[in-house]
Amino acid sequence: MKEEIIQLVEQAKNGDERSFNKLYTYYKQTIWYTIYNIVKNVDVTDDLLSVVFTKAYERLSSYIQHISFEMWLKTIAINSSIDYIRRNKQEQLNNYIDDEDCKIQLDSCDNSPEDKLVITEKLKLVQEAMTTLQKKYRNLIELRLEGKSYKDIAEELALSESRVKSDLNKARQQLKKKISKIY
Repeated sequence: MKEEIIQLVEQAKNGDERSFNKLYTYYKQTIWYTIYNIVKNVDVTDDLLSVVFTKAYERLSSYIQHISFEMWLKTIAINSSIDYIRRNKQEQLNNYIDDEDCKIQLDSCDNSPEDKLVITEKLKLVQEAMTTLQKKYRNLIELRLEGKSYKDIAEELALSESRVKSDLNKARQQLKKKISKIY
């Protein structure tokens, strides 16, 4: 599939709108969940999904294959979501990794510039810590953030459901350690 994505990206860069539409179809659910996990509002998520893909289309020529196309789209989605939250002070930023025992929450209840800066810094901290995780752990957390069930993740990665739960727990613990070292 990776080769097909690379080919679609190249065709889209050359102006082939059908190729970009295929990329949209392939990634829209993943990007939707990425946005939703930040803004926690279905209507806003739907609107931002359009914004993200419009930005991606306009900036397609700047995409370089040193990172995956999916990660490039997620970066645009995260940045667009943060921009939305900055513009709309009534929204709260909540980013949960999983259940009550193992969650990271970034929460903005005040609208002061200092609070916004703290939120932005915390989000950067989580993103930075995520990049230092082993790829398999990072992928598990990202799939979970997309709203996928343990069963769906197990099927996608060809693992047992118990292995997914175990590895996801290890991933959360490593992420917590990395964040505590940085923070």
